[in-house]
Amino acid sequence: MTDETQPPKPSGPRNTHFDFQARVFQAPGAHFELRGHPKKPMFAVDMGAGQGYISLSDLRRTFLIAPESHDDRLITRAEAGLHFVPDIRPGDEIPNEILDGTASWTVARKHKQIARDRLQVQLLSWMSGKPLSYASQDDLKKIISDDSNKKALKDAFTKAAIALGIDPKESEKVLERIETLAREICYIEALRDRARELLRIRANVELLIKVYSADQRASADLGRIKLLMVKATAETDDIFNNIDSETADVLNALMSIEDIIRAVRKARDDMHFILMEWDPVIAKWQNLQMIRSQEIDRAVAATYQFLAKRFSTGKSLMKSRAKSDAPKSEASES
Repeated sequence: MTDETQPPKPSGPRNTHFDFQARVFQAPGAHFELRGHPKKPMFAVDMGAGQGYISLSDLRRTFLIAPESHDDRLITRAEAGLHFVPDIRPGDEIPNEILDGTASWTVARKHKQIARDRLQVQLLSWMSGKPLSYASQDDLKKIISDDSNKKALKDAFTKAAIALGIDPKESEKVLERIETLAREICYIEALRDRARELLRIRANVELLIKVYSADQRASADLGRIKLLMVKATAETDDIFNNIDSETADVLNALMSIEDIIRAVRKARDDMHFILMEWDPVIAKWQNLQMIRSQEIDRAVAATYQFLAKRFSTGKSLMKSRAKSDAPKSEASES
């Protein structure tokens, strides 16, 4: 995101950037962000020592932005885009999730490899009729690198081709489908790694309950955080478990790959939205020792505040997202 007061001229086609035309979007610090609880999209500009905020409906009315005009459509896209990036400034690129459904962020090579290995192990399990179990990335590597499994995988590609109605002489098309699906699932694997930060926070809270055992008030707060963290981790676990079950039957996934990709992308966007909201809290727990300190007190306070606003009444982050869910991508509208 750029911090310049004047919006840079987009280098690509007009419909790939937030190239607003009204002068209000050239104001210093102009940007869109989600604010409040529940989160609502707001437009902000710099005002003296702080920032001034205005609702999107007031933005349209005050600055005479006509319905269905260029800027009106971009405001709608900015509102949708805030589910994928923390803020949007004039001149920024429109998130890929809105344009064509792909992700606007990148993953590490290891996550691509994990996704590919998982699918190939599932293919081996399908052919043998026995599920191959693994507990780590190292286990996956051992299964894939085993000589007998390498040979079995070649046979699996041929049998899968026949099952999919592909000429067995063109079994490489099965591998192409696996690669296509792996390019989508790798984002789930990256998010799975990020979500482990929630488990670390939960484990830290358990440790702090012992550290603060003599402090009745702190112990009570930590006890409430412990209960709310169960809801928080259950929310992320549900998303991962659901998409894992969708892709567990690898042959069916390869057969209905377009439907599976849509499901994977929805899970990806839902989880990314949740973890983007968690990021400020996660940052407060980084590199802390589990001893009494002001840093721990701040991390605990921020965590309690975050959780209490979202889960104490049975609410979840995804419910707030669903109320203003992003519109269909251009790719699906065309």
